[in-house]
Amino acid sequence: MHTINLMDFADSPCREIYTYLLKTHETSFRVMMPKMLLAPKDARIEIATEYYDALYFGQKLSEFSADFCYQVPSACSETPFAYEFSTTDMEKLADSLFYLIRGIVLDEETDYIMEKYWEEKEQFWEQYCNNQIEPVCHGLLHIMEDMLSP
Repeated sequence: MHTINLMDFADSPCREIYTYLLKTHETSFRVMMPKMLLAPKDARIEIATEYYDALYFGQKLSEFSADFCYQVPSACSETPFAYEFSTTDMEKLADSLFYLIRGIVLDEETDYIMEKYWEEKEQFWEQYCNNQIEPVCHGLLHIMEDMLSP
């Protein structure tokens, strides 16, 4: 299994991610998404937002893998979000990683991708609220909802 830390590709174009994936000669991956916040008690909204990103991220990665799994880190730990899956579609994986990275990393040159990311993330939430979709990362959803409750 090949481990990928997302932030290692924060400044990479999609082509570079694709080339990297092809050179690994792997089909099983563990993608690590570092947590940006450590859980101070007064940052519940920010923590919920981070878990929302992780929830959506996992949903997108699960779309092209039959054997998807994920870890649920505690809101109080430095443990990153982690997703494990297998795929042979390196082009789809590279496109997805680039899209998801550009959605969470501010970059003026790819604002249009970030805008698309936010629109699609909102559509995902609307579909969940209207019982049209069942999120695959229930554990992340549970922590996110817990952070939003009074």
